[in-house]
Amino acid sequence: MSLIYLMRHGQSTVNVEHRLTCRKLEGDLTALGREQAQKAGEWLADAGINRILHSPFHRAEQTAQIVADRLSLPMTLADGLREMDCGGLEWRTDEDGWDEWLTIYERWQQADWKATFPGGESYRQAYDRFTQVLRSVDTAETTLLVTHGGITITVVPYLCVNASALQRERVLDNTGFVILEPYDDHRFICRAWNQTEHL
Repeated sequence: MSLIYLMRHGQSTVNVEHRLTCRKLEGDLTALGREQAQKAGEWLADAGINRILHSPFHRAEQTAQIVADRLSLPMTLADGLREMDCGGLEWRTDEDGWDEWLTIYERWQQADWKATFPGGESYRQAYDRFTQVLRSVDTAETTLLVTHGGITITVVPYLCVNASALQRERVLDNTGFVILEPYDDHRFICRAWNQTEHL
């Protein structure tokens, strides 16, 4: 059975700083983040991964590289896996900025197509570009997609036939896995959410 493993990147410096980084690529992995990625690579060693795609953000690329080195696989950039574009809220760490972000983010969790970050993207735009990557994956291969928490949490449940079981699943830890099984041309079965037994 071919599966899609979606993995959030390892802990990064911008996570530690509690910084909104939805546009700039900067933000290296911390020592803990590199350790998480190494553990994830070990856990994936027997998963039969054939291909690795990754977001352009440094934290995702570095996570993917650590796993790719462990699995002796090449990796491919997939721009559609980038984090949600929060526009003018980029790089903020203040409480007001996070409150404004959360207001839009909660609307994304409710699949509000028109919810748009000021100067950023709408849920519709993010949904379309993220699902385009998912649906382009060769179902004959087992693929790892290294991406981000916000975009995964807001989009993936709405692609799953067992979506009702995921309504309370709104957490994705660093290097937490979501495991999807293709169901038809447009939908998936979610086999695991925030799988972290490797940590």
